[in-house]
Amino acid sequence: MNVADLRSHFLEFFIERDHKHLPSAPLVPNDPTLLFTSAGMVQFKDIFAGRAEPRHPKVTTCQKCFRTTDINNVGRTAYHNTFFEMLGNFSFGDYFKQGAIELWWELLTEQLGIPSDRLTAAVYEEDDEAYAIWQDVIGLPSDRIVRLGKDHNWWGPVGGSGPCGPDSEIHFDAGEEHGCGPDCEGPACECNRFNELGNIVFIQYDQQEDGSLVPLEHGCIDTGMGLERTSSILQGVPTVYDTDVFRPIVEAIESAMPRAYAEADAVHRNAIADHVRAAVFLLAEGVMPGNERQGYVFRRILRRAIRAGERLDLAPGTLASFVEPVIDSLGDVYPEILEVRDLGVRLIGREEETFRRTLRDGERRLDGLLEDVYKAGEMVLPGDLAFELNDTYGFPIEMTEEIAAEHDMTVDRAGFDRALENQRARSRGEIKMQPNSDSEFVPAGKRPTKFFGYGQCDGETVVENILNSGGRIDRLVFPESPFYAEAGGQAADTGRVENLDRPGAATVMNVSKNEKGVYLHSVANVEGSFKVGDRCRLIVNAERRRRVERNHTATHLLHATLRKVLGAHVKQAGSLVNFLELRFDFSHFEKLSNEEIARVEDIVNAAVLADHEVFTSEVPLEEAERRGAIGLFDEEYKGKDVVRVVRVGDVSMELCGGTHVRRTGEIGMIVIVSEESIASGVRRIRAITGDAVLDHLRSLTEDLHRIHNTIGEDPIAKFERLRDELREAQERLDRQEAAEVTDVAGSLIEQAESVGGARLIGARVDRSADQLKSLSDTLEETARPAVILLVGDADGSGIAVCKRSKDLDAVDAGAVIRAVSGHLGGGGGGSKAFGQGGGPQTDKLDEALAAGVQLVREALE
Repeated sequence: MNVADLRSHFLEFFIERDHKHLPSAPLVPNDPTLLFTSAGMVQFKDIFAGRAEPRHPKVTTCQKCFRTTDINNVGRTAYHNTFFEMLGNFSFGDYFKQGAIELWWELLTEQLGIPSDRLTAAVYEEDDEAYAIWQDVIGLPSDRIVRLGKDHNWWGPVGGSGPCGPDSEIHFDAGEEHGCGPDCEGPACECNRFNELGNIVFIQYDQQEDGSLVPLEHGCIDTGMGLERTSSILQGVPTVYDTDVFRPIVEAIESAMPRAYAEADAVHRNAIADHVRAAVFLLAEGVMPGNERQGYVFRRILRRAIRAGERLDLAPGTLASFVEPVIDSLGDVYPEILEVRDLGVRLIGREEETFRRTLRDGERRLDGLLEDVYKAGEMVLPGDLAFELNDTYGFPIEMTEEIAAEHDMTVDRAGFDRALENQRARSRGEIKMQPNSDSEFVPAGKRPTKFFGYGQCDGETVVENILNSGGRIDRLVFPESPFYAEAGGQAADTGRVENLDRPGAATVMNVSKNEKGVYLHSVANVEGSFKVGDRCRLIVNAERRRRVERNHTATHLLHATLRKVLGAHVKQAGSLVNFLELRFDFSHFEKLSNEEIARVEDIVNAAVLADHEVFTSEVPLEEAERRGAIGLFDEEYKGKDVVRVVRVGDVSMELCGGTHVRRTGEIGMIVIVSEESIASGVRRIRAITGDAVLDHLRSLTEDLHRIHNTIGEDPIAKFERLRDELREAQERLDRQEAAEVTDVAGSLIEQAESVGGARLIGARVDRSADQLKSLSDTLEETARPAVILLVGDADGSGIAVCKRSKDLDAVDAGAVIRAVSGHLGGGGGGSKAFGQGGGPQTDKLDEALAAGVQLVREALE
């Protein structure tokens, strides 16, 4: 029975028994407490918690799942995966323990044909009811029913309180030959003998905050069966990686290896197969590699796959080729992964290219550190050294822990966390936080300010409160206002306030909103007077507002177009919309090409020329999601009954509270002026619209005129000649410097000191850091075995370089450099073979050199 057969057999079995078949929920749930959907019950969490009523009393699903709880076992054991499919059936107050157990026994023994004498059951140690059902109703012998504690057979609650209950696991006994020996713990053991086929959770209690259990009025059933695990049993193969769904991926990996596949390669081959498969599905969910939340986990599994590829000697760029067999295996069941075929190849290729360099440098450094720790008689890598790897080399702490475990060593994680927190504390200390006066509570603001500026730029209202600063009016509060308060990336309006009851006027410089939703109108140039209760006219700077609106609507068009050109993985990561420009931050893994930027500009300007009407409406959040509106920041809208939707023709639809043009033709034109990286996996586009485009074109034309007047009518040809002349001059300079380095090297070798069977060369050479490194390479190659220590003044900064030959283990170049740099008032370090550093105190160069030479001399002696 292949994987597809098992999937359909399971679902049809429960459909025939009056269960409603529901589709898989997304891998990334709409739940801020969870990173990923890790089980079939996640989409029913609110039902189990009593926050929602079930639409159907009995349900069955095949759920896409992702979890990293056992990531270190992935590839090593027969059955662990990060991404997997979970088959399940659920009862919400319908059948309970006996009904669930009977259904599963029938499914396993009759529908799937698994021999009953190969099945064992595990129950919670105090659940006599479940034990009796397995023994008396099902007829399972007592020697194949085990009682286990809460750590094995109890589910929940999620958090400190809520629904929970005992569970019963069903295991397939693969036989003693697959066990770990006479001390095997049975179904509780992690060896390959007992394979968990499924788990039946009996949700029957509501745990209180004090830990007491209150029985629920109606018990519920939550079950789960690993599709891949069960398939391996039905197909009679030893691991999930031997099943039909994994074989195309596994075979592609083996074919890509430049050498013969060996059994010892299985752990790395399997890890790649699992992680590439998971990566494809995460991409299809819009997850991108990053440094936080889902993105961090995604990057972690990619890096594990890259390291596994190095262990198999796979050529750089090979991992991306495994996307195709994943899609071939599962694309017909999950068509969403078909849409990310090209994106997957590009992204995995880019991540591999970037991380291979980090991996080699970091792992080389880590191997040296582990060796030093072992030689010192320790088995724990200090946390500060693990942090140095992470901070200096970008080497992930999880990978450091995994590599240490391969050497039967551990990492002082608490020490690592302390070093990380100390760094964060230092960073915080460098930032002088200013109190946010706009967040103070305004007593007279009895309710949130009502904004009436969507359709108008002026209106009358009364002063509700006045805030003074230094004896002067600083801010005014009104119950309603046409001024837009800064929010959602859109800059606040400016304008004027005119007192209609007495002589008085003021310029509105900014509008902010406090935590109560009260608008605080910051004013300047106050003339006359204002009192609470005065009737005033509020006048927004309409021309400035129109420019902001053009930029805001252009941002929506840009977002929709980027998703169209680059892919659905593009998500807004921030924005700034003011009267000068728009700035749009979005998730993407590589620099946009000139062709991509041109295509984006073509599409957004086509939308402008089409003069689409811009519609706004207020609808329930669920209705907006059903229509396909993009909610950029879930936390901003979660819990709101009604949200505002802005739709631009058939081009864009987003949740947005900002102001916009009436028709896209008002934008005039959109021009992208820059595109850059602002963080790992995050790009930023700056663009201009309307009359700002005209100003930009005039500026470019003026620059071009100045270039023509200075260089001539063919500036490109002139620049090319200058470039060629500069390159030739640089080549002459490089040859001259190389000759000088050769002369210096010859002189220094003649002055070398013989110590302990090696040559020691210590000298001051006032050259750049690159030249000192090159000179140290030349000296070591010529004089080996040798230790080279060079210091110099490079444009006012002290530089120090130390290099030693491979076999001179007594000398730690990095330690020597740290000592030398200390004399210079700076810092440095490196590996045992090479170190580099320096400091600002160039007057101490000779002193530092002497101290360093003495350290090396003592080590060699």
